[in-house]
Amino acid sequence: MKRIFINRIKRNQILVLLLAVLVVSSCKKSYFYDGINDDPSQLKDPVPSNLLAGVIQSTGYLVGGDASRFTANFMQQVTGSANQSLLANNYEVSADDVDNMWTAGLYPSIMSNANSLIKVAETKNQKHYAAVGQILMAYNLGLATDLWGDVPYTEAFLGKANLQPKYDSQASIYATLDNLLATAITTLSTDDGSPFQPGDKGDDMLFGGNLQRWSRFAHSLRAKFYLHQAKKDNTNYAKAIAEAALGFQPGEMAAINFSGTSVGTQNPWAQFNEQRGDIAFVGTIYDKLAAAADPRLEAYQTVDGPDIFLGPLYGSSNSPVVLMSYDELKFIEAEAHFQKPGQDRIAAAAAYNAGVVANLTRTVNSASYAPIVAKTAVTITLNDIMTQKYFALFLNPEVWTDWRRTGLPVLTAPAGSSLGGALPRTLLYPSGEQRYNSNAPKNTSMLRRVGWDVQ
Repeated sequence: MKRIFINRIKRNQILVLLLAVLVVSSCKKSYFYDGINDDPSQLKDPVPSNLLAGVIQSTGYLVGGDASRFTANFMQQVTGSANQSLLANNYEVSADDVDNMWTAGLYPSIMSNANSLIKVAETKNQKHYAAVGQILMAYNLGLATDLWGDVPYTEAFLGKANLQPKYDSQASIYATLDNLLATAITTLSTDDGSPFQPGDKGDDMLFGGNLQRWSRFAHSLRAKFYLHQAKKDNTNYAKAIAEAALGFQPGEMAAINFSGTSVGTQNPWAQFNEQRGDIAFVGTIYDKLAAAADPRLEAYQTVDGPDIFLGPLYGSSNSPVVLMSYDELKFIEAEAHFQKPGQDRIAAAAAYNAGVVANLTRTVNSASYAPIVAKTAVTITLNDIMTQKYFALFLNPEVWTDWRRTGLPVLTAPAGSSLGGALPRTLLYPSGEQRYNSNAPKNTSMLRRVGWDVQ
């Protein structure tokens, strides 16, 4: 069964209908890589301000939806207790299970609309809108390639001109990500001469039209993507450090807010828990936090007698979905300093400690616990960095990427899981792709490694 939530955004003269998806399971049989052509869910004569909010909101639904639930199960930040979630907890995720995330989420909805946003903005000479669209495209395309590996891009979004786009290599996708972000950063640094700017009509739900924050988000994403590739080329550690210095400032983050006033505007985790309720908020991460007397446990988990719920920080109907934050950026910086040639343990410890303080401040509004887990240049380890990042990025798909890159924190597969004691390293390609796109790679297993996941 598939649930589709429609985000309605009122403007003075036009009602904008953009597809926003909370993925529960898949029953979709086909799809098209259309831009704005022949798709009733998309505007026929759009302007950038009418596209931006939908791209942002749909990204929040996807990241806080299946992209979070599958990866949180894999990384033992939740425990699937029944139905499809129990299968995910045992690593039995089929091509059908992930089909909706691809065929009704990332491609025909989010990235297709982001592509339209970029093209329409460029045509109308609204270059700042185009730059924001490029950053959103990079975020979502990066998520797609990190989940699956090789994915379509150069032949995607062509509509009926090409219903079977080729798959670009992950290496080429990462080059595209860097170009999108670099181009956006350059564009945002200059006056585009347009009277129409992101945020002027309430369409910028991330930064309210603050172009400097958009630019810092782009730098933060570049730092993250460089770090992903560092095992293949260790010069990327220095690149990540340089970009991190230009990224988010203390207290900043890219977070998509939900009003919680109706079904279509509720946080996707809250929707899922209310409607499905087959995930338990117990297990590895909660045990680790409890053993360390970490105050974040009460933010992530609510215990009410015999009942245990997702905590209020992420489980309320108006909870935000965090795409990336300053604390994540500091952990990126810490890892890069620790792992780069000519390791700098002093800088690594400083960034790690700053990341811990920033995350505690963001999640429990107090950094009083930080001295307990503080590290020095002498005591810091890679496990310290990755464990604290694992705690900080609760329910964020990036945790799975971190674990695949580093193997940290050490996790043990559930007894009887389907991969012979191993943890998943990729998603299967969706069933719609297997049926309708002859260019789609054939599925092997969830132990297949994506391009940056080198041994």
